[in-house]
Amino acid sequence: MGKKFIKDFSWYFLGAFVPIFFTIIKTPIFTRHFDKEDYGHLGLVLITFSLVGMILFSWLSSCIWRYYPKYKKENKLKILYSNLFFLFLFSLLILISISSTWYILESNNLVKRLIYFSFLYLIFNQIYLVYMVVVRLELKVKLYTCFQSIRAFLNLFLAFVLVFVFNLEISVLVLSLFIIDFFAVLYLLILNPSKIVIQFKSIEKKYLKELLIYGSSGLLLNVCFFIIASSDRYIIAFFGGINEVGIYDQVYKLSELSIIALLAVFFNTINPNLIHELEVNFNQSKYLIRSYLKAFFLIGFPIVFYFSLFSKDIANLLLGANFREGYPIMPFVFFAAYLHGISNFYELRLKFSNKLKRINLIIIVVTIINIILTIILVGLFGYFWAAITTTLTYLLLVSLFHFFDKELLQPTRGNLKLLLTVFVIYVIKLAIVYILSLIIDITFIIKITLSIFFILTYIYILKDKILTIKLPLKN
Repeated sequence: MGKKFIKDFSWYFLGAFVPIFFTIIKTPIFTRHFDKEDYGHLGLVLITFSLVGMILFSWLSSCIWRYYPKYKKENKLKILYSNLFFLFLFSLLILISISSTWYILESNNLVKRLIYFSFLYLIFNQIYLVYMVVVRLELKVKLYTCFQSIRAFLNLFLAFVLVFVFNLEISVLVLSLFIIDFFAVLYLLILNPSKIVIQFKSIEKKYLKELLIYGSSGLLLNVCFFIIASSDRYIIAFFGGINEVGIYDQVYKLSELSIIALLAVFFNTINPNLIHELEVNFNQSKYLIRSYLKAFFLIGFPIVFYFSLFSKDIANLLLGANFREGYPIMPFVFFAAYLHGISNFYELRLKFSNKLKRINLIIIVVTIINIILTIILVGLFGYFWAAITTTLTYLLLVSLFHFFDKELLQPTRGNLKLLLTVFVIYVIKLAIVYILSLIIDITFIIKITLSIFFILTYIYILKDKILTIKLPLKN
């Protein structure tokens, strides 16, 4: 691996690790303070606003990722920012209408407060996220890391004060997010480190049309991904009740966060170079993606395995007693997040090859299958099966993506040999763990010992492959 990759990865790792660290501190404390019903209401409101935010705002960030290199090359970034800001204002009007209607119709006072605070948080969080995309595209990794770290610390501190000093309810967990993002946005707008300029005279129909076409084409994809990952909460609420939603949502988020954070570090590091290659040299991009996928497989898969091995220990440490019963879903969530990361490579390739209709068809079919399976299996066997259907859905998605883009990973002799070797290694590891569990009680210390042994043997067997990993980055 190059020195630049290690340097950038280290900074992005800090930017992801620090928020995770504070979340790890927050989770065991607040899940011991608030009950399952509170977290059930919180989960459903946040998921609903996340869906609304995805429909109204997420495509704005996608447009920046897609068009920033083009507009920068043409010295038209001011035009890009101005037209995106106009679209943001239009989306904001829709958000106000939806939120106010829900707030008026809702009778539960806790839910009403959650709606109000979530509405405010969504607005400023989306502004912050869009600005951070520009920061990442400009490769300002130190600025990104510092902002993420300080923001996470202040959010934790404020949440603690509101809950334990003022003895307020669970809705202040969202209020604290809004307050911190409000001041973060205010700071960014005043200092403006990325020199973002907005001029209403730069707003033109042709630019709005270009952004809307691309944004709307990818919107269906994002919404379907969200439905796959989150619609199960509504199904669980219907069949099992708000308490089961609280358990499932907290265990799922804790599990997903662990892997998603590492994925974010990885993609934050490679995305500038990957997007550039797809934009200017699409036909050769498959070779770059293959090098990234090799690292993703050789390093990422073991991480998922060991997270899964320690699922019960993680739950006991980081969740309140009322939430720990959900730990069996954790391995499935880990692997679902990992498979989602693999699908990102295929998705980007298909997007840049202008095969959005094909992508949308695939994701619609997969989403429908996911919803049907979740309704059937959760209705028959309980909420644990929601995580299983999510994992199976991502496995199906990756398989279909590969079917339509076989160039990305070809079944060469070397690839098949590597895949078979890793498969055999982990089958043997699972067999060892299973046999030992029949003989003795596998304690935390035994798991640590086994993990160290497994890691060392893995590195020894595949050291030649690991040492040849290359991760090119844009200078």
